[in-house]
Amino acid sequence: MEVLRSILNFIIWQVLDQAPVFLGLIALVGFLLQRKSFSEVVEGTLKTIVGIVILQVGAKTLVGAITPVNGLLMKSFGIVGIVPANEAAYGAALKWVANTAVITFIVGFLFHVLLVLITPFKFVYLTGHMMLFMATLLNLVLSNILGLTGVPLILVSAALCAIYWTLMPAWVNKYSRKFTGGDVALGHHNAVGAVLAAKLAPLVGKPEDSADNLKLPKFLSMFGDNTIVMATVMPVLFLIIGLASGQPAVSQLSGNQNWVVWLIMQGIWFAAGIAILLMGVRMFLAAIVPAFKGISERVIPGAIPALDAPVFYSYAPMGAILGFLSNLAAAILVTVFLILVKSPIVVFPGPIPFFFDGCLEGVFGDKYGGWRGAILAGFVGGLLVHLGVVFLTPLTGPLAETGVMFSNIDQSTIWTAFFWLLKLIAGRG
Repeated sequence: MEVLRSILNFIIWQVLDQAPVFLGLIALVGFLLQRKSFSEVVEGTLKTIVGIVILQVGAKTLVGAITPVNGLLMKSFGIVGIVPANEAAYGAALKWVANTAVITFIVGFLFHVLLVLITPFKFVYLTGHMMLFMATLLNLVLSNILGLTGVPLILVSAALCAIYWTLMPAWVNKYSRKFTGGDVALGHHNAVGAVLAAKLAPLVGKPEDSADNLKLPKFLSMFGDNTIVMATVMPVLFLIIGLASGQPAVSQLSGNQNWVVWLIMQGIWFAAGIAILLMGVRMFLAAIVPAFKGISERVIPGAIPALDAPVFYSYAPMGAILGFLSNLAAAILVTVFLILVKSPIVVFPGPIPFFFDGCLEGVFGDKYGGWRGAILAGFVGGLLVHLGVVFLTPLTGPLAETGVMFSNIDQSTIWTAFFWLLKLIAGRG
């Protein structure tokens, strides 16, 4: 039994929970099924792994740059609130549901593959960390509002996860295949944001007015490069936050470095993180899409991989940036609003939703309504995800007292509504 447990732990934590390894194995199987040459198999597998690692390095760089600056907003108000942050919420939640969450993830994925095989929805969810987050959230909420434990908790949570992982990529694909060609689908908890973006964006703009096609004045031509835009906008934004927070608060973070220089460099690091992330996305996509065709042809005919949100950013880089910035603006407005109305739960801007969700919403908004659509999509998404956390937090049991919460728009909207309906029916929580 101990040996079996060790093997299971290895598979879960060293393979399924490690995106580069997991997706590298997916690519390896895909190339082998296509009977590619040895060199093609090695090259494609390594490019998949390295591309994901580069993507993760970029993500860690930009999150590491913005997290301390985001903390300044909290300190400037002098109160403690909730920060939407998936990774932090997941880490905190493991104290209560570590064992059941992992088993829920595995059982849910098996249910999901079965649904893909027997239904018309041929999208395989491959974003392992997002799947773990969802399994964990469902375990927390269902144990709190329904009193489920053990096997019933695992089976009910796994079934709900499987249905969600099967249906959401298909829903979003109706809108994303317009610009992706249908080779990839969305495997991220921002399906609501993507679809809303596609629906709302045409109300304010046209696709041909894409942010990437903006004709800038000659002296502004350098801003046609999204890296330059970020390297310009983010230091200015961080300086504004720093000035609002005051030199003493910033100096506690900057240490021996001049506080103004530190703020500027945090903005530069953020821009560098985005550049790295996009480079990883391009390398990863170039390898995983051909590899997955082998799996779809041999194992699950017609299957399409559902992948993480950053995979979509390269389709409209400038639109992604506008979505991020407008999402951030909405997040700040929500924080101010909750403070003014003396809400018992104050949600601070979360770097995970306002960047990762905002960028994705910006891409869909840009593709359906140009630069105006990107701005509107990100702003609406920012309002919904941060306001939704106010209603999600009380349902999560002990996690509500940790100061962190799961943070994507799907959790804040459709899942929160579903949870409250369950609570109303069950009369618990």
